[in-house]
Amino acid sequence: MATTYQYLLRRKTELETRMIEAQRRAQAPFESELRAIVLALDALKQAGMAERLSGGGEQPSFAPAQPPAPSAPTPSKRGRRGRTTRDMILMALAQAPGLNEAEIARQLDHRWSRPVTPVQVGRELEQLETEGLAKRSGPGWIRLEKPVEETEELPSLSVAVPGY
Repeated sequence: MATTYQYLLRRKTELETRMIEAQRRAQAPFESELRAIVLALDALKQAGMAERLSGGGEQPSFAPAQPPAPSAPTPSKRGRRGRTTRDMILMALAQAPGLNEAEIARQLDHRWSRPVTPVQVGRELEQLETEGLAKRSGPGWIRLEKPVEETEELPSLSVAVPGY
């Protein structure tokens, strides 16, 4: 006879599986459109039309401002930006907080064709945690926006003046 604990564990596993499937179904149309846009942009770049069409380096008013990449990895032979496993893990956590190591490894393989084991993901997450960029939250991990810094408490400079 199954105990309540065993039932809850099974139910938790079922819900996690259904959530992953739902995420995959929800992302599918966007991924295919994004893939098509990236291919079109790559074709324009290779044809030398990217600068000519963009107006000499000006950014259109509707385009979001992009900060310059301080130390971007070198592009691969197809002109795409090379991403490190660390970058991809941070991107996956930004899109879907609370993923565990196995789910992150699956996303890296699915989205970027980067086969990574959950153990490798775990090591990278531990490094990110020591740097204050990620944090364990229950069974999964979440991305922290800014590194957690030790801040000293500064004394208050306010002065209480009687009568005011």
